[in-house]
Amino acid sequence: LSKSLNSADSHKSHSIAEAIVSANARDVSVQLSSRHNNAEEQKQIEKEIEQRALKTAQERMELELLAMKEQLKRKEEERIRLEKEQLKKREVERQREEAFTKWQEKVAREQQQEKETDDHAQTAEEEQNNDLNKDSDSSVQEQHHPILGPQIAHLPYKRIHLTDASKLASLPVYEKQRAYRHDRAKEMAKDKKKTLWMGIPGVISLMEEECGRLSILDGQHRVGMMALLSEEQRKIVEKNQNVNGDNGTQSTNNDKVDPLAQLDLENILVEVFLPQQKNNNTDTVLVDSKKQQPLPEEQDDKAIIFTEINKAEPIKLLDLPGVTNKRTRDVIDYAANHFYNAFPEMFSPSQKCRSPHLNLDNLRDALFASEVIKREKVGSGGELVRWMAKKNDELKEVYTSDAGLDDGKKVSENALKKAKKHEFYLGLESTWLYK
Repeated sequence: LSKSLNSADSHKSHSIAEAIVSANARDVSVQLSSRHNNAEEQKQIEKEIEQRALKTAQERMELELLAMKEQLKRKEEERIRLEKEQLKKREVERQREEAFTKWQEKVAREQQQEKETDDHAQTAEEEQNNDLNKDSDSSVQEQHHPILGPQIAHLPYKRIHLTDASKLASLPVYEKQRAYRHDRAKEMAKDKKKTLWMGIPGVISLMEEECGRLSILDGQHRVGMMALLSEEQRKIVEKNQNVNGDNGTQSTNNDKVDPLAQLDLENILVEVFLPQQKNNNTDTVLVDSKKQQPLPEEQDDKAIIFTEINKAEPIKLLDLPGVTNKRTRDVIDYAANHFYNAFPEMFSPSQKCRSPHLNLDNLRDALFASEVIKREKVGSGGELVRWMAKKNDELKEVYTSDAGLDDGKKVSENALKKAKKHEFYLGLESTWLYK
């Protein structure tokens, strides 16, 4: 032991306690060698050191044993936890399988009930059809208009028909409708040839008087367009059709069929507005509820329906798909909405507003048509707002100075007064868009 303690590696221990024992042994060895004590005293000291070393080793082993027990305990707890989780997962899976089985059984029962219901309904429908077959001829006559063709819906205020375009071209136009322009119908027919794939969109609006007379309220130019296309379609069919002998055998000169020949002009969607009930004391359809007198001629059924149909304002060029990019539209919308919110008293909902007012959609369209963004190299909505504010200040200087008014600016006194009150001058003229 003395040799071990005196060796160079005696200080290497597995714990602090062993290091302390080793250090004490080393110190004692040095002291004994210096004092030259006798062998018995040295052996006694070495024995004590050995006992301390054994005790320290025993303590270290006990600690390691406790650590091993703790580790085994944790492993056991982890094993138990995993087993519980597995059991829980298996239970969840079992419940899911049970729920799925119940759902399948429920679906099977519902399908069976639905099948029984359908069978019952089919049987009842067959019986009803058998009863209706007796009056089929009369019912067909009621649902088929001699001019407008088959009726597909009958609402309290109008009927819906699928009508041949050639029949529509024979109907008179509402006398207060704008004049029919054949050049416009020809241009529409020319444009329509580019979009034959979509058929004829929209609906033709008619009015049926109590005597049965029909007139076109809305869609006269579309009817003219369809009449032109129908004539071209007829010429194409006659050109490509060869009749051989009396058997009516037909053959085409070209394998490729003209798309116009396939355009369906025999099933045009038509809405027919019905007149209201007559008042007992008058011959007119509508009556003034306060005075109990017939309404003026311009306020009859046709006039009211025509006005409501055409009251909607047309879509602006800026909002048409493909006319401009989203960035340009966003810049214009930002600036227009900024002034709309900043000067609400100076904006009118009508597109036919008078000076000094502006209409939001008109302003948007004017900003786009004048190419302000391109000309002034505007990069954002904020830049356009600042440019418009600058133009407003320039107009303010013109209209508030005597020199500006002497230049021939013709503005009504009320319009100028309101513009000065709200300090908004952009609605007095539109030349600022092009300067």
